[in-house]
Amino acid sequence: MRRLIIILCAPLLFFLFSYSHQQHAVKKESKDIPANIVYPEVVKIHPPAIHFGVSLPIIAVLFEAYYLLRRKKPDSGELVLIILASGAVIVSAVTGLIAHNSIEDLPIKEKALEILHTHESLGLYLAGLFALITLLRIVYIFKSSGVLRALYLLLLLVGAVGVLIQGNLGGQLVYDFGIGANR
Repeated sequence: MRRLIIILCAPLLFFLFSYSHQQHAVKKESKDIPANIVYPEVVKIHPPAIHFGVSLPIIAVLFEAYYLLRRKKPDSGELVLIILASGAVIVSAVTGLIAHNSIEDLPIKEKALEILHTHESLGLYLAGLFALITLLRIVYIFKSSGVLRALYLLLLLVGAVGVLIQGNLGGQLVYDFGIGANR
């Protein structure tokens, strides 16, 4: 019965949150930045990629929590999920780098440019971190060790938190400064 109530109430909650967001999301146009910036088409590759780059690492952390609570050893399904999560983060970083290079010289506010560079650097660090996480997980197949698994779990948790911070920075760029969105 509880599941049915949640399923029926979820669309209402989504509607209320989206309505609230619409009421508070309107920003006044800045006088110093032109309102008719047209971004290159290549910039549009990044947004679809980042949705997987954010969601899959978080799902991987949830799977790991499940395995820990059930005291199960990681299996091949979990390995595939880690590979997909790492691939998604790396693709997000690469598409972000392409987008960054395309919009870096456009007229944007100094604070937005600062956030853009931080966003770029963090994305590259996260790509490297998730490559390391995948490597540790593959090594764990051949040498099962408690220390190795603990290091892997710690890095995965750090990576997931990093992805959330990264998403926040990207959200600031889009929603606060309109970077990458035609106005």
